[in-house]
Amino acid sequence: MTRTSRKPPRDPAQLSGKPLAETLEPSSILHSETEDWTTSRDLTEHGLSFVPEVMQDLTLYLLANPNVNSSHLFRADILFDSEGILRTPREKAQSFALTGNANADAIASTGGLNGAEDEAEVEPTSARDVAGFTLTRTIVRRLVPRNPKLDRTLDQTCHFYEAETETTAGTEGGCRRSLVIYTPHITKEEDIPYYHPTLRSLAYLYDYNQTTITPNPTTTEHPSQEPTPTPTPIPGPGLGTLTLHTLLFPNLSITNRLERTLQALLNTQIRLARTTHLPTPSSSSGSSATINQKHLGANKNPLKDNILPQHLVQNTYTRLKTKYASDLCQRWVETTEPSKHVFEDLSIAAFLIELWRSMYGIVPEDERSPPTPAEFPGFVDVACGNGVLVYILLQEGYSGWGFDARRRKTWGIFPEWIQRRLKEEIYIPAPFSDAVVGAIVEPEPEPETEPSDPIATSSPSPSSNNPFNLNIPTHTGHFPKDTFIISNHADELTVWTPLMAALLCPANPSPFVAIPCCSHALSGAKYRYPPPKGASTSAKTEQEEQQQQQQQQPDSGDLKALRKERQDAQATEAGFLKSMYGSLTAKTMAVAQEVGYEVEKTLLRIPSTRNMAVVGGRRGTMVRWRGRGRGGEREDEAEVVGDADANAEEVVGKVMAAVQRECAREGGVKAAAKIWIERARGINKGPGMGKQRGGGH
Repeated sequence: MTRTSRKPPRDPAQLSGKPLAETLEPSSILHSETEDWTTSRDLTEHGLSFVPEVMQDLTLYLLANPNVNSSHLFRADILFDSEGILRTPREKAQSFALTGNANADAIASTGGLNGAEDEAEVEPTSARDVAGFTLTRTIVRRLVPRNPKLDRTLDQTCHFYEAETETTAGTEGGCRRSLVIYTPHITKEEDIPYYHPTLRSLAYLYDYNQTTITPNPTTTEHPSQEPTPTPTPIPGPGLGTLTLHTLLFPNLSITNRLERTLQALLNTQIRLARTTHLPTPSSSSGSSATINQKHLGANKNPLKDNILPQHLVQNTYTRLKTKYASDLCQRWVETTEPSKHVFEDLSIAAFLIELWRSMYGIVPEDERSPPTPAEFPGFVDVACGNGVLVYILLQEGYSGWGFDARRRKTWGIFPEWIQRRLKEEIYIPAPFSDAVVGAIVEPEPEPETEPSDPIATSSPSPSSNNPFNLNIPTHTGHFPKDTFIISNHADELTVWTPLMAALLCPANPSPFVAIPCCSHALSGAKYRYPPPKGASTSAKTEQEEQQQQQQQQPDSGDLKALRKERQDAQATEAGFLKSMYGSLTAKTMAVAQEVGYEVEKTLLRIPSTRNMAVVGGRRGTMVRWRGRGRGGEREDEAEVVGDADANAEEVVGKVMAAVQRECAREGGVKAAAKIWIERARGINKGPGMGKQRGGGH
């Protein structure tokens, strides 16, 4: 296989090969008597083809996403924008709260900001007068570190300048100049956090020389004809030059670490500019007149933070990590690496807590006022695995439970009242149960009296007469009404999740979140779903993908780069749908829509490549919950009973139609049910020593 080579961000031939400290020279545009600005030809890249709008779009994107340049950072909160386009955390939180059932003032003043409470008090630093440039915009941002125990937040002012030189004799076009100066709100070198370059200020200068093209005049064939007028020049492709300018602290020089940081910043700017696409096709002309400024700097992936604001989830994640991570990692008893599972479940818990805040108006226990009862329908984590997610949610005051086909060693490290809510049970879908042994009547589950009750549980009591000859209790998903269903890397239960939620209460199907992982058919057998209609049918099989990866590894020698290349190949929607994971996600969404759900998908910020979440029934639940009185019942419940019964019959019919269609490949529902039961019997016995996966899902 031919190895694909990537063009390096910079041309090595333009570098001097000397230490950066030996190549510094005064900055021609920023150096003054009071500030000793410097630059270097090693911090300059010529011959770039990006129009200024590309650099502007990329700069605004990196303003809110400094984690692209530093892994020690979470994000940047915008505290002030002179143009009023970029929103502050308070504005995002209040706008988000208005779409759900959370209290707008509470979400903006308590758990919503966590570090930006005093954003209105932060004033921008004074703008410098730069000869020949005009100040066009001022933005103040707050850099938020991943670990607040190690690093503190840092406020930074970003001043935007522009200049333009007109066409002069001897040149083909004018020069458009863009300058951005970053100034941290500090005065001493020792106050600089580790994640920030040890500089008083840093500036990016981009000079774009616009060329013009004069079309060749049409020659006349007959002398009697009048000469053709000279064609009007039209804009042509230009070339740009990107330069970094630095303002060092007094008596400090360029260190090796600072030199690497500056080179990395320049490389990242150039590399990302190559993949930056402006919002309108006319951007290629180099004119900004037709470009909507509000769209510049937008999130490069529309599936990120499309349901919940980034800062809400990350602030909650930081709190949960501080509270639980160290203890869980120290007491980990599985053979797997604890950090991966612990931090992934902490991230999912943070997402759920903020999701439920919006849907139900319920907050974590620490934020609740004592007189206010907790109005939450409860949750169930299907195929809960190590139980960490259930443990965190219960500790945060959310009533619920989880089940898995096998008890995990991790369950034993939790308090007794937590262990009682982790059940070793096997889910037998109701359509399969009906097909094999007829309808099994399970006792009506008792609702929990109080979330803190260590004995109460939402789990149904499994029938003592097990009709499936399994050495483990079974159930058919007969949960309390409105239970929120969590399906986190549940494998065989992934596509069943929307069907399970719909059958729970067909009149008002329960909401759910499914995070797909491995692909299985409804029978539980491994199965790769074809890409949805409209996607390319040239998707490779999983075996072909593995063979290609094995062939590439010896050539590349860099597994991290290879993994990044494979992710980039699936970055587009079409590429994502070609993959097995994309097809599974699309199938889960299609089944949910088929049975009547309004479905959304969002990329979770979790340490896993299987990070797509399918959320069903979010908006409908918010509307229903908003119309409920205290105690969770609708005040007009009696008026909608008839409509609910009709809707229930329709939903059950759609579920059964989907089940029958999907099970046809196994020979029908009964045949698929037997496969499911046989697989359940094998799962209960446990995997062989060579197939054990530890405490993960």
